[in-house]
Amino acid sequence: MSDHGHDHSGHDHDDGTDHASGGANMRGLAIALGINTAFFAVELAGALYADSLTLLADAVHMITDSASIALALFAAWVAARPADEKRTYGYQRAELLGALANGVFLVLVVLYILYDAVQRFQNPQPVKPLVVVAIGVFGLAANLAAAYAIHGGRENLNVKGAYLHLLADAAGSVAAIVLGVALYYTDYHVLDPLFAVLIAALVLYSAKDLLAESVHLLLQGTPGDVDIDAITRHLCSLDGVTDAHDVHVWALSSDEYALSAHVVVTADADRDAVLDACQHDLAHEFGIDHATLQLERPDGSCETADIDCYSAE
Repeated sequence: MSDHGHDHSGHDHDDGTDHASGGANMRGLAIALGINTAFFAVELAGALYADSLTLLADAVHMITDSASIALALFAAWVAARPADEKRTYGYQRAELLGALANGVFLVLVVLYILYDAVQRFQNPQPVKPLVVVAIGVFGLAANLAAAYAIHGGRENLNVKGAYLHLLADAAGSVAAIVLGVALYYTDYHVLDPLFAVLIAALVLYSAKDLLAESVHLLLQGTPGDVDIDAITRHLCSLDGVTDAHDVHVWALSSDEYALSAHVVVTADADRDAVLDACQHDLAHEFGIDHATLQLERPDGSCETADIDCYSAE
C-alpha cells in the first residue's frame, strides 16, 4: 500500500502571536540572565568571605542558572529559525535539547554539592552568620525577580527549565537565611553542610521531571497532555469515517504537536470533506495544527486528495 502525505514546505504556519510569544520569552530570559549573573558575583564573594558551603553551593547553582538561561536563550534563537531542506520540520526541537542539557547541569551541581558536603561533615568549619543572612536575603530577591521575568513563558519546556532552576535557587537562598540565623544563636557548624545537602535535594527534585519530560519527547513519546485513544475515537465518530489506525502524535516543540494517522472512509464518502473535518477538529479540539492524514477505502486501498494539511484558521 502506498502512503500519501501532503507537502507542508510551502506553508508558513507561524503567526504574529507565536512571534510575539517567542520575543517575550527571549526578553524575559535576557533580563533573568542579567539579574542572575550579577548576583552570582556577589554571592560568590560572600561565600568566600563567610567560608560557607551553603552559600558556595548556592553560588554554584546560581552560575549554573546563568548558564542554563544562556542555553535557553540560544535554544530559543535556534528554534525560531525557519525550516530548510535539511531540517524540514524547522529547529523547534532545539528547545527540547536545551531542556535536557539544563537537567543534566542540575544533576552535575548536585554531585558537586554532595561531594563538598561530605568533606565538611568530616571537618565542620565556622562561618560568618550575618554575612550568610544578608547574602541569602539579597539572593532570594534576585531569584524571585529573575523568575518573575520569565514566569509568563512556562508553557515552553525550555523556559520552564530555566524557571525551575530559579525556583530551586530561591529555595536555596531561604535555606541560607535560616542557616545564618541558626548559626548566629548556636555553634552547630555542621548545619552548614547539612543545609548544603538540603539545597542539593531541592536541585535534584527540580531536575527530575524536567529530565524525564525532555527525554520522553526527544524519544518521540506522546506528549503527556495528549490522549491518543480520545483522538482515535473522535476521528472514528466523524461522518464518513469507519475506522482510524496508526495514529501517532509527537512534539515538534513543547507547545507544537504533529500527528499522522490512517483514516478509513466509506466508499461514498466525500473525502475532501472528511479531511477538512479531521484537520479542523484536530486543531480546535486537540490543539494539533500539523496533521498528515492518509485516507483509505474500506478495501484497504489508498485514496489521495489535494487538500492543505494545516488547520483552517
